[in-house]
Amino acid sequence: MSRIMSRIVSRIMRKNTEPSHALSRTQQAHGNDDPSGRNNGTVRSALRTCTVFLRALMTHLRQEGLVVALAFLAHTLQVRLRKNRRDDGERAAEKYLRTLGYRIIERNWRSPRDRRDEADLIALSPDRSEAVLVEVKRAAGPWDALDRVDGRKKEVLWRLLLDLESLTCATTSTQSMPPAVRLQHPRTVGRGLRRAIADVRSLRVDLIGVRGEGRTASVVRHITSVFERRAKSSRAHAREPT
Repeated sequence: MSRIMSRIVSRIMRKNTEPSHALSRTQQAHGNDDPSGRNNGTVRSALRTCTVFLRALMTHLRQEGLVVALAFLAHTLQVRLRKNRRDDGERAAEKYLRTLGYRIIERNWRSPRDRRDEADLIALSPDRSEAVLVEVKRAAGPWDALDRVDGRKKEVLWRLLLDLESLTCATTSTQSMPPAVRLQHPRTVGRGLRRAIADVRSLRVDLIGVRGEGRTASVVRHITSVFERRAKSSRAHAREPT
């Protein structure tokens, strides 16, 4: 078993280094240039993750035996499935917003400035004039879930609103930038989102409180315009976090 795993890892390592050259030659031959390198980066990242996982699995198998290796495999799959499962509160909030005429354009959006800052939902208002950054809190009991939105969380939401505004203001050309800088520039990060909010007049932050779990989860409170800014303008018409 250990020899089989070793062969699999070695083959993946070879494939991880070869396709980039082959793909670049194919693109040059057909004139199909991908400036962002997004597809190539996704494939390399997936291969790298698979390689690390197989190495860890082979180490457990060699040093600690088959039982521990199977336990490691089961734990990894469980964590991955839990990560891909959407929160009941976010699902209920999304359904609620759709019934009001909102258009959901992004889920679990992470700031290009700091990947630790995350917005649960980004939507367009029913008249498509506002981009709405939505923070969802869910409570299983009768208490108010929005009580958990404290001053620190409001500071995060304020930073996210500024990051979202930067997408509407990013007009600087990125062609002359180094690749590492260009990939982190607001004009490059989230191009689909930037197109979706290109024509909005303002941006705001909403809070949605959800009660229950599973299919019984429902929205019980919706606070609009916690923060608000005019799009494509450096002059805020906003209530800053206190």
